[in-house]
Amino acid sequence: MLFENFYQAFLFWIESKLSGKHWLWKLTLFSVCLSLFLAVPPYSLLAAHLKETGVKLDAWIFIHNQAEDLFHPKDITYDVRRENMVMRWTLPLLSFLTHNNILLIILLQGALGVLFLYKIASYTFTVSQDKLITSLLILSIANIFVTVWIFADVHGYGDGFAYFFLLTALLSRKPVLIFLCLQAAFFTDERAVVAGGYLLLWWIVTKAYAKNDFSFSALLKNTFTGESAVVWVAWAIYFGIRHYVLATYFPGHSYSTIGTPVLFADAHRNGLGSSIWGAFEGTWLLLIAGALGLYLTGRYILMAALSFGFIILVATGIYVHDIDRALSYGFPFLLMALFVLLKIASRSSIRKVLFFTMVICVTHPQVFYMGYNKILWLEPLPVKAAMLLDRYMGWNLFN
Repeated sequence: MLFENFYQAFLFWIESKLSGKHWLWKLTLFSVCLSLFLAVPPYSLLAAHLKETGVKLDAWIFIHNQAEDLFHPKDITYDVRRENMVMRWTLPLLSFLTHNNILLIILLQGALGVLFLYKIASYTFTVSQDKLITSLLILSIANIFVTVWIFADVHGYGDGFAYFFLLTALLSRKPVLIFLCLQAAFFTDERAVVAGGYLLLWWIVTKAYAKNDFSFSALLKNTFTGESAVVWVAWAIYFGIRHYVLATYFPGHSYSTIGTPVLFADAHRNGLGSSIWGAFEGTWLLLIAGALGLYLTGRYILMAALSFGFIILVATGIYVHDIDRALSYGFPFLLMALFVLLKIASRSSIRKVLFFTMVICVTHPQVFYMGYNKILWLEPLPVKAAMLLDRYMGWNLFN
């Protein structure tokens, strides 16, 4: 009974802390603070970039060039990554509106990161009416790549904006808002264009359970009607604009970094498994539990559709350099898995799954593999403090 008593005492302690009218905000802010404590963002890179003589982050330089002339940005061939950014307009727009105030954009991204967690927490409690399930899920998601990267991305990639826009579209029932959020996400990064398909799967799942109709014809209908139809319209308009802009202003444009190095070459393949694990960490338990739930309840067609979508996520992820970033766009699968479990499993069993999910996510070091067998560790605050002390004292223990 030792471990059972600890488990019950831990849940009771969490529940005792979640009192008051604004407990969701308290949970969200605590989760963010814990995440930042366990994985301190590389703000030193940003500080160096802002110094006149410091090492520059190339993405921010090109974003500034885009803000000055979106269709004729200067120095486009200066760095190979710049050719990937010609259709990424969200950050250049923010750069233009803020007069290239990078700090303000980073702060806005961080604020959206907090709202990202809060919106997930609010939705989870709405559908579960369970503070413990909500807490365990948010503590888990706050400590995996998708959230940590929102605060750690000082490089000018802007994925945090895309995550927020995708989540807002996913949770909204207003066609205009869904459309605008999808366009904002699509023009932040092309990975969000693929992620539009995961939103289709979300509405397929939720409508199937709402109507209690899991037939192939019903699932197919859900793919093209209601909110799903907005995704198809958003895709059509995005690709129309994209084709026109590339043909008119960037003829002969190509993405030379896609698939290079060779897809399964050693340098890329050696980090593949680590990236696939590291993108989700303990939330793999949630994904597996959701898939098992679909199988045990005989929802084979729905399970096949979600499995196909997840294969698309992995396949598109391993085709680029930074696999972790690509896989993180699959966060809607976490919400789908939770939604399925809430429909078919008891609250106590879901808590157990999320408890172990949370333990793994919180205790697992936050490392980025980015598709290579090279670990980039975001050190916890005590380690970061020791590194600063070491540099100040000249001990060179971390050199």
